[in-house]
Amino acid sequence: MSGIKVSHYKIRISDPGRRPRQPFSAVVLADVHNTWFGEKNEDLLNEIRKVQPKMVLAAGDMVTAKKWDMGADAATDLLGELTRRYPVYLVNGNHEFRMAAETDIYGNIYEKFAAEIQSLGVHFLRNSVSFLEINRMKMAIYGYELPEKYYGKGKGRTMQASEIEKALGKPAEDAYHILLAHNPNYFPAYAKWGADLTLAGHLHGGMMRLPVLGGVIGPDLRLFPKYDHGLYAEKEKKMIVSAGLSSHTINMRINNPPELVVVDFL
Repeated sequence: MSGIKVSHYKIRISDPGRRPRQPFSAVVLADVHNTWFGEKNEDLLNEIRKVQPKMVLAAGDMVTAKKWDMGADAATDLLGELTRRYPVYLVNGNHEFRMAAETDIYGNIYEKFAAEIQSLGVHFLRNSVSFLEINRMKMAIYGYELPEKYYGKGKGRTMQASEIEKALGKPAEDAYHILLAHNPNYFPAYAKWGADLTLAGHLHGGMMRLPVLGGVIGPDLRLFPKYDHGLYAEKEKKMIVSAGLSSHTINMRINNPPELVVVDFL
């Protein structure tokens, strides 16, 4: 047993012009934090192979940017194995953002990581879009790299959809819009911008989960985060938040096993 919880979310697309001719699945990775899952990541890779996904979507924090915990070997190895079998799309999280910005601490670790995964064939989405068609379903996959101010601790900020449009432009016409955005706290802005499905992580499922109450605290130190884990909706727009696969700093996951998210498009 891998100890990894595999969670399936069904996304039914009502528009017949956007619906796939046949159902298919995508795997979502979040908050891997440069962790090895068994020898050569075989525990995680085996769970992914069972799903037989058509694509892999990485929603940020593949690495950990802490002075006592730096490096990208496990994340790079995992992505290398995945790109041999599936198209992989990736956006930065706050740890990649920090590692890239603070070269006095992390040196060129981020630069090497970014160059190597792109050489492997990862679609690296830094405020950019990539187009894909699976089973005649046309998708525009966007990666929004949130500015640093949206990862601050304590009182939350408000994001405007216009900020996303400035970074990404308007959503493409005649496509289903998937947005990779690491921090789920700004779902109303993502939905207003036009994301049909947002995929996020960051909050680690609230680290400790309680019956009824859900996740207790996020990395921003806010209690009982609103979008801690699971499927959310703003009218017809959806967001799936992964509880993440690993942790950092406070290595606590109570009633909150590592999670591999699977999206079944119907």
